[in-house]
Order: sequence, then structure tokens, then C-alpha cells
Amino acid sequence: MLAIWHLDLNFNIELLTEIVKIVGLILFASVKFLFAPSTVYLSGYSYFETICITIVGGWFGVFVFFYLGALIFRYLATRIKFWPAGKNFSKKNRFIVKIKRTYGIIGLATLTPCLISIPIGCMLAARYFRTDRRTLPALLIAVVFWSFVLTSVTSLFG
Repeated sequence: MLAIWHLDLNFNIELLTEIVKIVGLILFASVKFLFAPSTVYLSGYSYFETICITIVGGWFGVFVFFYLGALIFRYLATRIKFWPAGKNFSKKNRFIVKIKRTYGIIGLATLTPCLISIPIGCMLAARYFRTDRRTLPALLIAVVFWSFVLTSVTSLFG
């Protein structure tokens, strides 16, 4: 009876270890998406498992950082007066407005998972496109697209 209990305990520890490993990879994918597919794939997971883990991690990061950014900017808008009586435009402000008007949410969502990190991209989306109903679906679709692209590149060359 004791040997069976010991075997059962080892199985549960291995299962728990695997769950903790997957949760860690999901959290990693939510903040460092560019490196997540190669990390997951080279950790021994299959192509399909890698895509699933990176999509779940990317979506988790998008939801957390988009809604956290929306809460932060909503709070700041009620507590702090952003602009003085006259609006002052610096070179940085002009550049941000130019990017926003030229590429819009589709450009930001396309660049967010790969070139811009998910936290920064979602904070920018929450700041400038919070009320646009296309924002969240565009970010989620971009995560799926880049998950397939980066996992495919990793599986071909890694």
C-alpha cells in the first residue's frame, strides 16, 4: 500500500511541475511575446502546443495591460489636468499624433506583439484608442497572427 501511495505522489508532483512550467511560459508570453514561441518550442512542446501556449499568454497580456491602462488613464483624467490653458505641442507629441493618424489601431496592433512589447502597445492602445470598439479584437488577432508566424519560423529553423 505504501508503494502505491508513493507512486501516486510522484505522479501528482510531475503533473504539478508541468502545470507550473506552462503557467510560467504563459506569463512569459504575456510580456515578452517576441521570444515566447522559440522558448516554448525549444522547451520540448509541439508546434500546436506552442501556438496554444503563446496565444493564451498573449491574450492574457492584452486583456490585463489594455484594461489596466484604461483604468490608469481614466483615473489620471479625473485627477490630473493634462493640458494647461493652451495646448503645447512638442516634437514628441507631433510624432505620436502623426503615427496615430497615419497607421491607426491596425498599425499599432500589428506592431504590438512583435516589435513593441504587449504591455507598452496595450497601454498606448488604451491611451489613444480606448473608445474604439475595434481595438481589442485587432490586438487579439495580431497576437494569433504573430504566434503562427513566430512559431513557424522557430519550427523551421530551430
